[in-house]
Amino acid sequence: MKHGVILFLVDGMRPDAITSSNTPTMARILATGAYTLHAKTVMPSVTLPCHTSLFFSVPPERHGIVTNTWTPMARPIPGLFDVLHQHGLRSASFYNWEPLRDLSSPGSLAFSLMASNLHEPEGRGDLELADCAIRWLTAHPWDFAFIYLGQTDEVAHRAGWMSDRYFESLHYADRAMSQVMEALPDDVTYFITSDHGGHDRNHGTELESDMTIPLLIQGAKVRPGELSGVTASITDIAPTIAARLGVPKPPDWDGRNLLTG
Repeated sequence: MKHGVILFLVDGMRPDAITSSNTPTMARILATGAYTLHAKTVMPSVTLPCHTSLFFSVPPERHGIVTNTWTPMARPIPGLFDVLHQHGLRSASFYNWEPLRDLSSPGSLAFSLMASNLHEPEGRGDLELADCAIRWLTAHPWDFAFIYLGQTDEVAHRAGWMSDRYFESLHYADRAMSQVMEALPDDVTYFITSDHGGHDRNHGTELESDMTIPLLIQGAKVRPGELSGVTASITDIAPTIAARLGVPKPPDWDGRNLLTG
């Protein structure tokens, strides 16, 4: 079985929250992997526009998604799932916020699971999603998997960003990621990021707290330390993952491979 790349996305995770929370998995990757705590997302800093920019590697001005309602692109471009499928790779998607279903075109996924469990207490929704991902990933061939953990954002809207309950939700997301990593072989590459940050009980503005996201990368031959060069963007994640899997960047994508050099 060939092993590839997993992208974890913790919704609403601020970089400064990682160092303030009980998150041993992410702390380990900060110490041993590549990382930046200063990557930038896009405006509006809202879940679906940000995810669309991540997977299609263009800003909202190009893909046209500016709210949490999906609309077809006037000039379609291929997303990450579609590009990998075109090159014969198998992808899976596990998520607990249903609008993310539109990130892939019909037929581009080998497996998809949506769990309606964002309101489960004590991180159970994210932990349940991780368990579902483990069961599928350990039983089937795959090259890329997207695992979206949405409870942190849900808690933040109720209790506030940087609140005790917010930190607790990050702890459970960290545990969910750890369980996946422990179940899979050592040669898997992991990307950990977020779609946006937040402040008070909201996000969507140009405030630094809303626009700054983390990016952590762990894998074979990934040079440890802080990513150097120009400021990383959420639009750089898809090209970096594609390159890691040996797939060329489509000409319509704006981002760059952050692991070159």
